[in-house]
Amino acid sequence: MTVQPHASRPSAHLTGCAGFWLWALVGAGLVFGLISFVIFFLIPPVVLAVLLARRSRWTECPALLGIVAGAGLPLLVVAALNWSDWHNRTIGDATPNPFYWGAVGICLLVAGIAAYRLRSRRSS
Repeated sequence: MTVQPHASRPSAHLTGCAGFWLWALVGAGLVFGLISFVIFFLIPPVVLAVLLARRSRWTECPALLGIVAGAGLPLLVVAALNWSDWHNRTIGDATPNPFYWGAVGICLLVAGIAAYRLRSRRSS
């Protein structure tokens, strides 16, 4: 009985996706720590990045693109939190524009996922 080469692909795909989303968690944590200006919020993503870097199969380029996708998630949260305040604001106050935060967040998320799909297809 011969095993076809594509028979083991789903488990490899799930492993790659797990690495991608774990790196996305690192990217989200780093951006959250940077936009909150609290240095202690940077410690957990750095620790997770060191742990992930020790795993040889998740240090390849497609999985590392999760950092880009994860960087967009906190920006989408900021956009969502400021959505109602933006519509009820007075001109000239310091309310963040949710369209700017949301647009950058969506661009980073979509770019990270699209680049991961392209790189993982190219490598397989």
